[in-house]
Amino acid sequence: MKKVINIEGMSCGHCAGRVKTELQSIDGVKGAEVSAEEKKAVVELTNEVDNETLKEAVIEAGYEVVSID
Repeated sequence: MKKVINIEGMSCGHCAGRVKTELQSIDGVKGAEVSAEEKKAVVELTNEVDNETLKEAVIEAGYEVVSID
């Protein structure tokens, strides 16, 4: 299962790295590919993770979630 998170505020690889670290620390997240250029994260899940949990991780990294698909 995958979810796409659209994110505002990332401007470089360091930003993307912070988001990736936060997302991958969530139980149930197998991996995350984050792109500052595309302003999104593609998260691969091993089991269902609530969108609010994903959103909180992005906010903790210092960025804003636009949407989760």
